[in-house]
Amino acid sequence: MKFLLAIETSCDDTSVAVLSEEGTVLSNVVSSQLKAHKPYGGVVPEIASREHLKNLPVVFEEALSGAQIDVEDIKAVASTRGPGLLGSVLVGFSFAKALSYALKVPYYGINHIEAHLTSPWIEKRDIPFPSIILVVSGGHSHLFYAESFEKISLISATRDDAAGEAFDKAGKKLKIPYPQGPLIDKLARKGNAESFKFPQPRMKKGTDFSFSGLKTAFIYTLEKNNLSLEKYDEENLPEWVFDIFASFEKSVVCHLVERTEKAIDLYKPNSVALAGGVAANTLLRKRFSEIAEKRGVRYSIPSLKYCTDNAAMVGFNAYIKWKKGLNSELSIDAFSTAEWRKTKEER
Repeated sequence: MKFLLAIETSCDDTSVAVLSEEGTVLSNVVSSQLKAHKPYGGVVPEIASREHLKNLPVVFEEALSGAQIDVEDIKAVASTRGPGLLGSVLVGFSFAKALSYALKVPYYGINHIEAHLTSPWIEKRDIPFPSIILVVSGGHSHLFYAESFEKISLISATRDDAAGEAFDKAGKKLKIPYPQGPLIDKLARKGNAESFKFPQPRMKKGTDFSFSGLKTAFIYTLEKNNLSLEKYDEENLPEWVFDIFASFEKSVVCHLVERTEKAIDLYKPNSVALAGGVAANTLLRKRFSEIAEKRGVRYSIPSLKYCTDNAAMVGFNAYIKWKKGLNSELSIDAFSTAEWRKTKEER
């Protein structure tokens, strides 16, 4: 039997996965660097690179063990080649290319966002095309129109901040520790989302996103109501903290959903899919499923383990290319940023 090994080190999670020749995930090991970065309130690139160097050999062995295979059983190797923190990307990228060369097996350099794009199909292979895919993370907020795995077009993107970035910045204003997004999700579950009113961004044309105004409104609301925290103590937070995060979360999610609904109405897809780190947000998952059911279209929302950065999604994207023999040359380079030009006409 043939196996594909995939590596993901684009930011602060070290991950290695093994997939079968049918694309089934046999192991997906993720090592978090949360403790290393928490004192700094966010990811420190230099620390992330060093942690990857330390963690990758261990995670690699755990992934092989979890899949119950030996190195010699690997018949294809993949890794993220960007976008991401370049120092971090290079750790997994170099390891994967060296392994490919040593084993004399094909290598697949994978775009991190494209890996998120195809992750909704890991568990639901029968989701039909064409599909509208919302990819939301700390650095990205994009809508894509996919006619197939090979033909994916950008519909819209954020004009300023990404959704995850808005959550992070709002959290930092109230001394919420890193990672802010998951903690805001947790706190918002205890709040009244009607307590504070935040504006909804409005664009006359297209389906682009904008979150900078919401971030500014959050800061203005704190100042206007003289609200602040001296320190974060989860056991003794005032009620307004839960309420303001519930209200802010509602506004961010409403904007994401409203833009997605407009894209569904414009492009009439057979399915919709949600992906990226922010896809783990409780309210967004609920609202996204509701709009799909309301319009009678099939939908896929990955399990939480496939929303945040992981090697299984990298491996699945590589699996699609592996089946078609579309391997990468070992001479390719890694990259830190990626730009998508809109290839679907704005409507």
